[in-house]
Amino acid sequence: MTRLGTLPVSPDLPTGPLGLRERRRVQTSVEISEAALTLFESKGVEATTVGEIAQSAGVSQRTFFRYFATKEEAALRDHWAFEAILGAGLDRLDSDVSPRLALEASFAAALTTYSDSSSIASQRLLRVNRMIKKEPTLRAVLARASVGRTAALVDAVSKRFECSELQIRLAVDVSIAVLRAALETWVDRSSTDEAANLPETYSTARALAYM
Repeated sequence: MTRLGTLPVSPDLPTGPLGLRERRRVQTSVEISEAALTLFESKGVEATTVGEIAQSAGVSQRTFFRYFATKEEAALRDHWAFEAILGAGLDRLDSDVSPRLALEASFAAALTTYSDSSSIASQRLLRVNRMIKKEPTLRAVLARASVGRTAALVDAVSKRFECSELQIRLAVDVSIAVLRAALETWVDRSSTDEAANLPETYSTARALAYM
């Protein structure tokens, strides 16, 4: 059974003046997610129950549902963190360039979080995306969430740029496609190349997209 302190400290644990309760809340979330992902890797999504995840994480099922609505959501925690990092800079898009360039520059800045491929953040992102490739139920969850993500990006870009709806939508759709291609390529390369780097892969993908 997983216990507090047996996992590496999460890179997204609050720091500074926040108290122990908040840090413990985030760490519990990390532990539940770790348990879900580990069980999915060994048994698959369909064969794993919420009860098994809760037991492995050392919490009750009631506690599990305070953190995650479903077992799939729990396993995807680090992918949601990845998307949150990408979205953090949307209110600072550079309006002096095109919408697409502004989005790509914002994404590139966010991806520096994953510059060290051996870091906890990078390794967790790799792990969850390898599982996403194997499990259609996880891909279905992400597909449903993509509607809201795309709408949020369109809204953020619309607030910064006086462009046509079509131009904004194209900027968002193309930027997401380039990012997705880079992420999937990085995940594939990392299985044979430990030095594979997400920011560098994204930079290459951006260059190729303009050819």
